[in-house]
Amino acid sequence: MPDSTSRLDIPSQAASAASWASLLQAVADGGVRVVLSTDDGSRVALLAEKELLDLQQAADGRERDRVVLTARERQALLLVEEGLSTAQVAERLDIAHGTVVQHLAAARRKYGVRTSVEAAARAREALALD
Repeated sequence: MPDSTSRLDIPSQAASAASWASLLQAVADGGVRVVLSTDDGSRVALLAEKELLDLQQAADGRERDRVVLTARERQALLLVEEGLSTAQVAERLDIAHGTVVQHLAAARRKYGVRTSVEAAARAREALALD
């Protein structure tokens, strides 16, 4: 996010191509954010791609918090969080090893992570394991 935001009223007729190029480069570098307003109050923001990606990641995080786990996925993640292996989880829940593998794969997919430990951490963050 830029360190400072300033308001510039630049009539489009007065701004030269070079001025716009400089302004766009400053936005791309992350040093400036520009908000343009029309007479009717509509606004458009120009911001650096990194800032846009940060906003998208924050939105993804909010979506991640909305993950709904099944009871078995939740149970399996709780046991993974305790440090149990898949085989130990299967034994503790009295279900087949392959079933545990499927529950954990579903949880990983829902959270968009590569490991069951990461899925358990995300579920804990989202208060899905409470």
